[in-house]
Amino acid sequence: MRKRQGMAAILAAAMTMTLLTGCGNDPAQNESSPESQKTPDAGESTDETSKEDTGTDSEDVPTIVIYNNSGAFSVSGAEAGSDEAAYKEMQDYILEQTGVKVEIIMPPSDASAEKEKLNLLLAGGDQIDAWWEDDWGKYARDGIIIPLNEYLETPEAQALWNLWEPWGSWEKMTDSEGKIWAIPRNTDTVPYPIMYRTDWLDQLEMEIPATFDEFNDYLYKIKELDPYGNGETIPLILEKGSSEAGILDRAEYAFLGGYVESGNGKWVDESDGKVKPEWLAEGYTDFLKQMNQWYQDGIIHKENFTMDVDTVRGNITKGAVAASAAWYSRVTLTEATTRENIPGFDRTKNDYVYCASEKGTTGPNGSLMQTKTVANTRGLMISSKCKHPEAVMKFVEWSFEWENYTTEQYGLEGKYWQYNPESENARENKDVVLIEGGPTYARDFLVSLAVPLEVQTTEYDEEGIQEMHNYWLQNRLSDYQSTIEPGIENGIVWDKVALAENIPNLNDLNTYRDEELIKFVNGSRSLDTWDAFIEECYQIGLQDYIDEYTRQYEEMKNN
Repeated sequence: MRKRQGMAAILAAAMTMTLLTGCGNDPAQNESSPESQKTPDAGESTDETSKEDTGTDSEDVPTIVIYNNSGAFSVSGAEAGSDEAAYKEMQDYILEQTGVKVEIIMPPSDASAEKEKLNLLLAGGDQIDAWWEDDWGKYARDGIIIPLNEYLETPEAQALWNLWEPWGSWEKMTDSEGKIWAIPRNTDTVPYPIMYRTDWLDQLEMEIPATFDEFNDYLYKIKELDPYGNGETIPLILEKGSSEAGILDRAEYAFLGGYVESGNGKWVDESDGKVKPEWLAEGYTDFLKQMNQWYQDGIIHKENFTMDVDTVRGNITKGAVAASAAWYSRVTLTEATTRENIPGFDRTKNDYVYCASEKGTTGPNGSLMQTKTVANTRGLMISSKCKHPEAVMKFVEWSFEWENYTTEQYGLEGKYWQYNPESENARENKDVVLIEGGPTYARDFLVSLAVPLEVQTTEYDEEGIQEMHNYWLQNRLSDYQSTIEPGIENGIVWDKVALAENIPNLNDLNTYRDEELIKFVNGSRSLDTWDAFIEECYQIGLQDYIDEYTRQYEEMKNN
């Protein structure tokens, strides 16, 4: 029976142990949305912010500025940011609670634009006290951030430490000398499932595909059927990766296990004992052949690997996508909007617009296709120029308490949410319901976005059905039985500073790899030239790459 309440909650103690290894956040990229107009860009000012709202302190109140690229703005409707009144209301509340005035800078949604803006802020004279980033190592080496040990060892930080400790994420924030450089963001997770349109599966009288052949059959039947109309149906949508991980990284996470034994992870070549990247593994060219076939046949969009996150989400929410292998929340966070855009969607048949196999999809090689992602080094760092690091930590510690996290997410208690008045032990059970009708609050101050808090609340829509994103956080991101291990990557923390130092042409190699791999996908370069491509990579610096990764792996293994 479906539970009929606004947002009933469950106790954290009731969560299964499998959930304690999940993760709801993108390790390779954050999810954010276009800039709000509340906070000026680097070098800009407004009458409202130039004197008081961008880093000036009163006599007793420290003001901190956070570039909130945590992924907080990834939900539908957050693109424009909060109404000015709602933003100020939350800012004042946090000041009252913590004694800290917090200013938020909203990032662009595109990953490269977000990084560019961050770099401009750091290079300019603007105040920026904290931000999220994948690689704390380069910032630590250059003295741009401070270690957090002295703050984390205080009694006030004990709850924050205890929240993350069971997830094993602190080790990803710690260097070889024991210095902790960031607040964690990620855990291990299963974020790249193949998601299928439930109503179109019904229309084709198909079950959820369990094998690659069934999956492929679905894609081509959808292509022929064109259920969205006018030839605009997108049978399969993917997502581009980062420049560091590789432009095909997301597709590799979703499918590579079905072609390469080690999946999307580095592996040890038994012939020479060297650590090598996934694109040198046996079977990788078979993966490229399939990608090229889909590209030529119009199964994937011709511009799929140039689309930004908003475009990927937009195609999904308008109802044009038959299957998604992008980051899971592109679907889950927008499910309600997508459903509204599908006339006549029958919820008596399917709770959600999209579904996925709990057991995963078996690839052409007989192995599961999806590769598990492991927690990375992404975290919240504090600038060495910060005048009030203790104020940043005080705000962070406050934010990572469940009730404050809920307030940062939805707005003030009593105005945007309340403990369920119909529940006898609502406060103890974290049983809350939303209150509609207030000004738009778009999660600007939500810096505690992370699975350890996200899984503690269960959210239901007005029909009494659990919200899809909340359901996936609690139940599906720990579907490790649907994935393979990522080669040798489990438990590995690569020293990215050493990588940059000991692989002089690393950026050139990564850029060339991406450029040529896309050519293999779109057919502008023939796979007959694969061996020549590998030789070209060696000329750029592939041997340095292999040697340095091997050196680090051997060092970690021996220790």
